[in-house]
Amino acid sequence: MKLSYLVWITILSSFVLIQSMSEWGSVQAIFCIFLGILSVLSRKDFNGLFLVLCFLIIFSIEILVFYPLQHFVFPSLNGLLDNSIAFSAQFCIDLFLIYLVRNRMSLSLIFTKGSDPRIFEKNYTEGPLLGLLLGYAAMDLLAFLENLMRNLDKLGVNPEFAKQFWEFTFFYDYFEYLKGTLMALSITVLYMGVVIRKRQIPSAA
Repeated sequence: MKLSYLVWITILSSFVLIQSMSEWGSVQAIFCIFLGILSVLSRKDFNGLFLVLCFLIIFSIEILVFYPLQHFVFPSLNGLLDNSIAFSAQFCIDLFLIYLVRNRMSLSLIFTKGSDPRIFEKNYTEGPLLGLLLGYAAMDLLAFLENLMRNLDKLGVNPEFAKQFWEFTFFYDYFEYLKGTLMALSITVLYMGVVIRKRQIPSAA
């Protein structure tokens, strides 16, 4: 096994230990483990590997950044500020992922220096992944707006008017379930993409 894969396994193992401290953290850790497995399965085909690595690297960075924030910074902040930071940051991550997926071919060309002609082949998972990423972005944006509406009184709005929005907690209550569903669908689409590419290119198996 190459050194790079040993490094990935070490990193993913660290995520499991860190993230397993909470139920949602376990879901995120499992998501990264599945992505790590898919990166190994698609290692011979950069066309599919690029998409898998986009999710793996971005979500891994997200975990590393948010873990200290959640445990050392957010507890000292009020609900309006910490949720606003979390949802807006995740929305920016969604937009960045959308950019990466939409520009897969041109970015792959830069990374491979044009040495792999497979990067120019159509990858049928790009469309579904973009749809899912739009779902991620929409959910994070709506959660951010819901958080603002729920805390209008902290923004200087008359409490008598603001209290009618205090019960707006749909995305707050179901955020992890909705995000988990999108993550599961993302893994499914990426896995299907790896399987399809292996059938198209026997040498990538």
